[in-house]
Amino acid sequence: MTEAVLAVLVADGFEGVSVRKVAARADVSIGAVQHHFPTKDAMLAAAMDRAGERFVARLDEQMRPDMAAAERLEALAVALVCPDPRDRDISVAWVLRLARAAVHEPTAARHRADWARVAEWLRALIAEAAPAVDAATAAVELLALLDGLACSVAVEPERVAPDLAERIARGHVRRLLS
Repeated sequence: MTEAVLAVLVADGFEGVSVRKVAARADVSIGAVQHHFPTKDAMLAAAMDRAGERFVARLDEQMRPDMAAAERLEALAVALVCPDPRDRDISVAWVLRLARAAVHEPTAARHRADWARVAEWLRALIAEAAPAVDAATAAVELLALLDGLACSVAVEPERVAPDLAERIARGHVRRLLS
């Protein structure tokens, strides 16, 4: 049912999500949806959880344990941009949650926690790959750049095409580590 929520969210935005639409998409009763998701915010949280699970699964496919820290950092940076069209829904869900976070504190708290977790992941890889770099600051800067690129790829791919976003991400990581 969470995939149905994600699909409706991406197709219709947060305002367009309804119990009725999710029930129709999931081919379940309205009561079943209400049982699992008592509010639209619960639907958004579940959709983001599902998008996050898919993101991590995709990342696991790309990152091997034998890769050097610099290679893992570059792979993570590219993954965060979501240049693969199959991952557009992940980026759109992120953008929609970010917009909701601007006006809804519980969503903002969840967003901050996820952002901090990713920033820490980047920080650890930067520290491993380039010990002389201020990894904490570099991680925040890199994540802000990647966040903006992912939003651009999701919202205006004609201006920032996925391949351009990927080149920018790779180039930034390489300059950071040089």
